Amino acid sequence: MDELKAMWESIPPATPGELAGARRRLLDGMHPRRRFVTAPRLLVAAGVAAAAAGTVLIVGNDTPAYALAESSDGTLTVTVNELRDPEGLQAKLGAAGVRADVTFLAAGTRCAAPRFAGVDPTYDGPPTTGPEELRALANESRSLKAAAVTSIRTIRISPEHIRPGETLVMEFRDNPDAQAPWRLGKWLAQANTPVQPCTPVEDTG
Repeated sequence: MDELKAMWESIPPATPGELAGARRRLLDGMHPRRRFVTAPRLLVAAGVAAAAAGTVLIVGNDTPAYALAESSDGTLTVTVNELRDPEGLQAKLGAAGVRADVTFLAAGTRCAAPRFAGVDPTYDGPPTTGPEELRALANESRSLKAAAVTSIRTIRISPEHIRPGETLVMEFRDNPDAQAPWRLGKWLAQANTPVQPCTPVEDTG
């Protein structure tokens, strides 16, 4: 204790200027300066915050409801910020070479099945009985390979798994959870067969 007391007594008292500087730094830390954020950074910040804390953040009005980008390997990345204008997204996919049927649904609803004939049992097939069967279905299913959710708002579409004449059917269901703003049902309909319009019904699953 005597050594500690002697150490403190050896430190000279702070000058008024040093005290003012320390007080200013403390206040700056309590009230950080406001910074302007560009639109792309705003989107990234919104996604990170929502994923980390489940906070609902409002995106600016100039943010498109969806966007589509093509990679050099032929895959498409679809970003869905808002469930609005499914026909527009469907048209963009068609222009990119993917025949699609896109539906946006309210929370707690789904399209009444069956709407189409699927290429594999992922749509309207018998229920799986266990993890091994589910794993085998995932490995063999072209529907699951054709479209995959890759982040909180993006889907990767791989046209290599879609055969000529097949339709990629995508049902987006609104979700109140900010960590997963929508749920996606995605399947392939058999080539040159019709996809019936969606009739929304309560989702009891």
